[in-house]
Amino acid sequence: MAIRAITVKDLKQIFFHPTAYVLGFFFLIITGWFFSSTLFLIGQAELRDFVGVVPFLLMFFIPAITMRSIAEEKKQGTIELILTNPVKDSQFIFGKFSSSLITVLFFIGMTLFYPVILILIGNPDIGQMIATYIGIILLSSFYVSIGIFASAITYNQIVAFIVSFSLIFCFYLLQRIAIFLPPFYQNIALYLSSATHFKKFTMGVITLQDVIYYLSGIAFFLHIANDVIESRLD
Repeated sequence: MAIRAITVKDLKQIFFHPTAYVLGFFFLIITGWFFSSTLFLIGQAELRDFVGVVPFLLMFFIPAITMRSIAEEKKQGTIELILTNPVKDSQFIFGKFSSSLITVLFFIGMTLFYPVILILIGNPDIGQMIATYIGIILLSSFYVSIGIFASAITYNQIVAFIVSFSLIFCFYLLQRIAIFLPPFYQNIALYLSSATHFKKFTMGVITLQDVIYYLSGIAFFLHIANDVIESRLD
């Protein structure tokens, strides 16, 4: 019940505030442009350009959504009021994670209009599209967990945004810098790169290794966010 209460409270705050709608508007406009440019300008019924831009948009979109989640509670002093109630720290963290993820998935869900169009006018690979959206959901969940961690370590929303963006960017960039590393470290960098695993989903391939990567990453960042809250270092 505590997780649900925190999730509902946060969702009301998020959707009663214009920031989420402004961010969602730009997210949908940009993804819509890349989708329509492939469809109408090139004449190809595929999600390639849309899929290519989504990870980069999420780097900005998700930190902007999560930056207030815990930092604002700490700044206003409401976090102590919440945690003095019969609410475990882990429930608090998961409630914050759930509300942010639901917000992100709400706007991602609006892009389902794109594959529906492709199905109606062409003959796309439905299995590949399903795998792609599973990848987007897992990638988004991973990014949200990073955002929650970043928000937990500071009182300042801007600092939370910068920290989460930087971490997300580093995980994505690892694939690019791997080619400059010795073979052993190259393999480590490629495994740790969120882009490496996301690419497989966009190719229609779902493997246990890639799912475990995202789930373990989510668990790791939520765990250390929980440790930060428990330590009460503030």
